[in-house]
Amino acid sequence: MNTGTGSLVIRIGIALLFIWGGLEKFIEGFLGGVGLQNMADFLKQSGLAFLGDTGTYALGAILALFELIAGILILVNKQTVYAYAFLAFIMLMALVLVHIPSGNWMNIMIHIALTTTLAGLALNEKNKAAL
Repeated sequence: MNTGTGSLVIRIGIALLFIWGGLEKFIEGFLGGVGLQNMADFLKQSGLAFLGDTGTYALGAILALFELIAGILILVNKQTVYAYAFLAFIMLMALVLVHIPSGNWMNIMIHIALTTTLAGLALNEKNKAAL
């Protein structure tokens, strides 16, 4: 087995996680999806109420769309530096704004692992591109 096979498996796993995450934010009930309105309500409760109803709804839609697009880009192996970096940032924000304040240690640890893994993958891709 060559080293590319391991990278492919990681890329597929990460891609599917975020494609699913993007879709479930758009489609309430789809694979456990919360839907955009619930996402907007959650963003309001997470300290972003100053954006108003329209602002939090728009932000939820943008985040869902970008999460979906980033997952697709990773799956097709295009613009992976930017996709991994964007998702690392999103996971960091979820960690800081949602999971640390909740005190749910399992979610905190999962988001620390995701943030650092995605940041590491982004750095690896950047270094590969520089060669």
